[in-house]
Amino acid sequence: MATTDSRHASKSSISALEAARARIRKDDTSFEPRTPPHHRNRSIVSSFGSSSSPLSSFRNEEDAIILEMGARSLRAGFEGESMPMCSVGFGPEESRKVGDYRGWAKPNKSTTTEEAVMDAEEWVKNHELWRMDLREVDLGLVEDKLERAVREIYNNYLLTDAGNARLVLVIPSVMPHPLLSVILETLFNRWRFPSITLLPSAAMVATAAGVRAALVVDIGWAETTVTAIYEYRDITSKRTTRAMKTLMQHMGRMLSHLDHLTKEETEKDGKISVNFEYCEEAVSRFAWCKFAAEDEDLNKDVSIPSPSSPDAEYIQVSFSQFAKPVEANFFATGTDEHELDDDETPIHNIVYNALLELPPDIRGACMSRIIFVGGGSRIPGIRQRILNEVSLLVAEHGWDATRGRAVEEQQKRIQELRITRERSHVPEKEVDTTGEADEESSSEEKEEEIDFIEQKIRRNQARNSKPFIQGQFRQVESLGAWAGASLVTSLKIRGLVEVEREKFLRDGLASATRDLEGHHQVADRRSGVRSSVISDRSSWTLAGWG
Repeated sequence: MATTDSRHASKSSISALEAARARIRKDDTSFEPRTPPHHRNRSIVSSFGSSSSPLSSFRNEEDAIILEMGARSLRAGFEGESMPMCSVGFGPEESRKVGDYRGWAKPNKSTTTEEAVMDAEEWVKNHELWRMDLREVDLGLVEDKLERAVREIYNNYLLTDAGNARLVLVIPSVMPHPLLSVILETLFNRWRFPSITLLPSAAMVATAAGVRAALVVDIGWAETTVTAIYEYRDITSKRTTRAMKTLMQHMGRMLSHLDHLTKEETEKDGKISVNFEYCEEAVSRFAWCKFAAEDEDLNKDVSIPSPSSPDAEYIQVSFSQFAKPVEANFFATGTDEHELDDDETPIHNIVYNALLELPPDIRGACMSRIIFVGGGSRIPGIRQRILNEVSLLVAEHGWDATRGRAVEEQQKRIQELRITRERSHVPEKEVDTTGEADEESSSEEKEEEIDFIEQKIRRNQARNSKPFIQGQFRQVESLGAWAGASLVTSLKIRGLVEVEREKFLRDGLASATRDLEGHHQVADRRSGVRSSVISDRSSWTLAGWG
């Protein structure tokens, strides 16, 4: 018995020892360096809902790609998402090739300050993809930059084959035809997209805000556009060159004046000596706008890196100095209106002029749904300042486009005639008091005759319906043009402009026509979207871009 017990004890100890050794080996293998398993799964839950099957959590390969074209960046993502997956810029850092170490090269001490001083237009030239004035734009360079950006988006972010899915482009409502032709030609020649849909950015902004009528104020890079949208159609559009590009130039001159080494040179010819990235950082951090032009300046000082040597020392600058470029750029403070060109109109004036051109019913709907988008809309205080300035213009001039002394004298005469008529009709009103009392009693009797069923219906309508706000200045938030295009595409709403690959490669933009026979009901309505129940048309149209 003793031997059998010892055998059982030895067997149990051996089994326990083997289990411990196996556990140790397992722990040792867990600490070995290895590549973690990467599951390529893009099953992101959509905010708007996906076009794929609701029973499957994987993304459908036929989901469209949304690209929002801008002068400085290209944003991309899949349909049904609430925000883009990436944003690729067109600056010098994004355009560097292999072996280009200019970003890390130290500046030569022998270079003079004259070489560092640049013209304002040349200073911003390398940070934008195109200009509205194409006379000095190299379209071949635009094509190469666009191709590189699209390849980077597909290879690093979207991780899908380019050309298989449908492509949707969100572009401004006004774009030069040579530039539009270069964009479409690049996408069709480099990749095998079956078709490309064009959507206007202003209508997509209104769609992302959940409204059918709006006044979209886009403070962009090269221009500020004010577009009135009614039933998702562009009614009128105004534009000015007072945008972020000119603000960067104003801020660059102001920061150059702070540099004592180049202050005299920059004051003479208005050139800029500071770095573009340094100025852009200053605009994003310190630029602000007053609520009114008469507001007092802030006496607080802020510490910023020195423009001449940002890595070495700091300087003290009054915080009110950063509001002066914003005031001068967007509102033209200190400049008479007759000294400005037609394309240099202040923002509040083009907002007022855009509302003035609208019919009264559309004006009342748009002025209550003002949407601010673009990079300039993020400047603190600029939205409320624009609304305040437009309200002052309405209080001063009303909704009348005529100006001058003759109009003021005519208004005074009308007021005097009203006063005299009121004084002459006072006794007649006293005599007719009995007639008015009879009319009031008859109207009260009519109100009492209302059926109780109608009263119940009115109560239910008042309970379920929301009041329609109209005729007062109010701003509305929006998710942006990209989110609106994502929503429209996920709902399978087709755009009016659908460019087919074969027809464009054969004839280019010359193949764009307006098919008035098959689609006469929507031919004259240049909206950004159209119903999906309409059959495929044999020809395509440029719609609002024509």
